[in-house]
Amino acid sequence: MPERNMVNLTITMTREESMALKQLALDKDITVSALIRLWLQEYQKTEVNE
Repeated sequence: MPERNMVNLTITMTREESMALKQLALDKDITVSALIRLWLQEYQKTEVNE
């Protein structure tokens, strides 16, 4: 993967939300960061098409 200019982001959520997020990523065999990036890309696609 080409090197990208990445930044760190801190978010606050409940322990239950954190566990659910980690499980979703585990189910897809990707990291939480990669999952969030995927969601953002999908969101951006839908926003452009509206």
